Amino acid sequence: MRRLLIMTDSTCDLPSAWVERYDIRVVPTYVQFGQESLADDGVQLTRKDFYRRLINTPIYPTTSAPPLGQTQAMMARALDEAEHVLAITAPAKLSSIYNTFHLAAKTLAPHRVTLIDSTQLSMGLGWQVLTAAEMAEAGAELEAIVAAVRAMQPRTHIWAALDSIQSLRSSGRVSWAAAWLGDFFKIKPIIHLHDSEVHSASRVRTTHRAFDTLIQLTRAAAPFSHLAFLHTSNPEGAQRLSEALADLYPQREIVTAEVTPVIGVHVGAKGLGLAVVRKS
Repeated sequence: MRRLLIMTDSTCDLPSAWVERYDIRVVPTYVQFGQESLADDGVQLTRKDFYRRLINTPIYPTTSAPPLGQTQAMMARALDEAEHVLAITAPAKLSSIYNTFHLAAKTLAPHRVTLIDSTQLSMGLGWQVLTAAEMAEAGAELEAIVAAVRAMQPRTHIWAALDSIQSLRSSGRVSWAAAWLGDFFKIKPIIHLHDSEVHSASRVRTTHRAFDTLIQLTRAAAPFSHLAFLHTSNPEGAQRLSEALADLYPQREIVTAEVTPVIGVHVGAKGLGLAVVRKS
């Protein structure tokens, strides 16, 4: 039996190669198109199909946390294979995913499950999960892994330039977005996710200005220990962004993630962003 297994949810946006390499257990969240409920697992719903449907569907999708039964089943399998499970999830302030994991652990073996609220989404969560997985493979003690993950959280930020405010307003997750008339004035919002809070970082009127503002915000926060480029059906923009910030890469491999559908529902298509962990 292994000493420790890492679990998370599908909002983490970790590349599949890393998930497989470290045997990370990823519980899928769900997207609903009307009465059709699809697992955000890359099989029932691929990113390509999701963003195509998001742009063309007359019925705007909604999202939901993993069912408790599915989460329990995946956690039970992990507990069969390891002495302890470390689960790192999306923020409790922004999603019910954390509570679902909490209930699953409580009904199974609470003394064998450690649960961490990441305070982040996408690769902001993903970097924490990867750090935990790398340390677990290297034989680090659970207490050291938890301390390292928690130490990353105040230094972890996401900045994103959205093509429209409409999806964020419709999500109901961000109170200040409901007051904006951004679409009417063709405003491009720049948002900042930190410590479980989504803030307005800037408002601009053109895609070009949004791109430049994203670069300025990123450079002002450097240097980084981790950096990932994010996009919602905008690979060309992500490539341009990575080229513009090439001198800031803290790792050899360029990490670019097309944001998972469950997050895409709330931020819309054609967005660009970065998930970073500052060095200090």
